[in-house]
Amino acid sequence: MFVATLVITAALSVITHSSRERPVSNHLRLAAVLLAQALPIMLVLFVFFPRVVGPIWGLPKDAYAGMTGLSDTMTPGAISSLAQSDATAFRVEFFGPAPAAELRYWRGPVLWHTDGRTWSPGRLSSYPRKPPEAMQNRGEAVRYAITLEGHDKPWLLALDLPAEISRRALYTVDFQWLSYRPVRERIRYEATSWPHYNTGPLEPQLRKAALQLPEQVSTRVEALVRDWRTRADSDRAVVQQALDYFHEQPFVYTLQPPRLGDDPVDEFLFGTRRGFCEHYAAAFVVLMRSAGIPARVVTGYQGGEYNPVGDYWLIRQADAHAWAEVWLPDAGWLRVDPTAAVAPERIDQALDLDLQAAGAPARFRLAESGLLARGWRRLHFALDAVNNNWNQWVLSYGPQRQLELLAALGFKQASWRELALTLLLLTGTCLLGIALWMLVRTPGPSDPVLQAWQRFCQRLERLGIRRAPSEGPRDLARRAMAAQPELATQVGSITDLYIRLRYGKSGQGAHEVRQLQQRVRRFPQRAG
Repeated sequence: MFVATLVITAALSVITHSSRERPVSNHLRLAAVLLAQALPIMLVLFVFFPRVVGPIWGLPKDAYAGMTGLSDTMTPGAISSLAQSDATAFRVEFFGPAPAAELRYWRGPVLWHTDGRTWSPGRLSSYPRKPPEAMQNRGEAVRYAITLEGHDKPWLLALDLPAEISRRALYTVDFQWLSYRPVRERIRYEATSWPHYNTGPLEPQLRKAALQLPEQVSTRVEALVRDWRTRADSDRAVVQQALDYFHEQPFVYTLQPPRLGDDPVDEFLFGTRRGFCEHYAAAFVVLMRSAGIPARVVTGYQGGEYNPVGDYWLIRQADAHAWAEVWLPDAGWLRVDPTAAVAPERIDQALDLDLQAAGAPARFRLAESGLLARGWRRLHFALDAVNNNWNQWVLSYGPQRQLELLAALGFKQASWRELALTLLLLTGTCLLGIALWMLVRTPGPSDPVLQAWQRFCQRLERLGIRRAPSEGPRDLARRAMAAQPELATQVGSITDLYIRLRYGKSGQGAHEVRQLQQRVRRFPQRAG
């Protein structure tokens, strides 16, 4: 953008200048000076001009239509479509060692209610609550900072299980952090999570919601669950039998599964057996609820890719994921990922979007072994690190960041009138400084021919030949040739060409101007 602005300004200089034979370098130099003068004013306006949320133009119904992110509902195929996007969802900087891959689950919307095909949060997901007193956190907490891209939804992604967050937000009954308004700009916040935990007892209202089933559950699903219950001595054993079923039967993890009919769970479990993470999570929760075990679907992201150049983790839309949570008396809410039973490499490796084929099993990105591949990956990381820094310091300078900076500068409770006066004062100071600089400085000639002649006179002066104020070009040339006979030919050619360009009737040709500049550059600056 800066280069484009420089070229456009130089083009305006070419159009408006009286002499169009000036070298392009002169117009570029003038454009650079003008932009340098505008830079202080630009910085003042960037820092102090009031920031607004969202676009200035655009109807409310379509202003944010292009944003990509998780939805608050889940139907078969929704997350698989999202997972084929390589767009950035958020970036994470850990204040210490990063958790292992099997613990990097980024919690998003929690889905309680289903009609057999579509899952939704129901009425409980947005209920506020404080962390229950019975919750037991184990091990060490993980602290990190997230730079979240705008997605036009309220949820703030956090590592499972989130406990604290640096922004003003709502903590819900199912351990989500929700912003009080949709996230429509890039934001940054710090958070603390406990990878190991016990959430304690389950409230009756939540238990009822976690056991809700569609109006009709197929007889094959009921028969399968009865068989597990007969052979299991605990809820945990039923959970394990369900995972063994997904692992031992010929299930396939694919981004493009076949379409399902009126009973998607039955058709998936006993028919197609080809699906993405939402198929496995939805089917698993229905199986658990049919067995009398409270369960729910959790959507978000899993994994991420480490950028060694910027020392942060990059989570893309391709890392979108859905898993399940079951409630067990001795553990509280326990995360269970049935996808890992079918495709365990999904937890350790990212999807390779370039290798997906219609209906084929999902392919995963392997570590590059070749020198060229590693170099290309390193360049990709470097470009993303530059982009991340630009996002942090320029593009993310929104209303919240502006208020934080103004507070640091002493404008904690300043009114907009005071900020406007400050803006006018600083802008006026910049303009006054530029005006004084233009008055004090002694600009050189703008004519390239005269500039070349002055440089020639300066070189003669270094040789001991100073031009007198009333001395014309030919008189100076005769004196210089007498003082430096070995340079007589060069002095004569430069003088003749200067006189012809400066005083001749034919005007200044661009070729002859460049020729004069080249002869002056080749003229020696010292004797011998």
